Amino acid sequence: MDELIKLVKTYRLTAGVADRLRLAEDIFRLIEPNLRFFVFKAIRPPAAEDVLQEVLKAVAIGLRKFSGDSREQFWAWCYRIARNKLNDHFHGQATNRELPMHQDELWQLVESSAQVSPLSPADRHDLEYAMKLVTASKPECYDYLWKHFVFGLAYGEIAEEQNLSYDSVRMKIGRCLDEAKLLVS
Repeated sequence: MDELIKLVKTYRLTAGVADRLRLAEDIFRLIEPNLRFFVFKAIRPPAAEDVLQEVLKAVAIGLRKFSGDSREQFWAWCYRIARNKLNDHFHGQATNRELPMHQDELWQLVESSAQVSPLSPADRHDLEYAMKLVTASKPECYDYLWKHFVFGLAYGEIAEEQNLSYDSVRMKIGRCLDEAKLLVS
């Protein structure tokens, strides 16, 4: 029997807290590097540390409830927990991006991000003009374009947030972009 599964089964059957703590440390010593790689592959380090901590905490809390009998089942269970915690993180990020912001604050963000490669006065004027036209023509297009091109949300993130399919969002953004091009030209 695999060492990892032996430790997990022993953990589930052990009643003593001190013994379970020792077993948990041994289990985490074996699984933490793989889970770290999985989480850090998905997100950047400052947030990755927090998400990894949440993943390890969730594994620790659910370890007694794990009912599988093989190494593959255990890793599938661990990776499912990790995916769920990553999804929680992404959902929280998308929710935080959704806070309504006054147009002046949005322009301040554009200006601060443009310090590396500043917008020329002509580009800034064109952007203001295009966004006013889009807002007047189709307010929902303004939201889709802003979320995708300014906030950087992927089609899938917008789809999840709006309870739409990926393709629906992709098509809507494409149509909104065409509409903006028509309005500006």
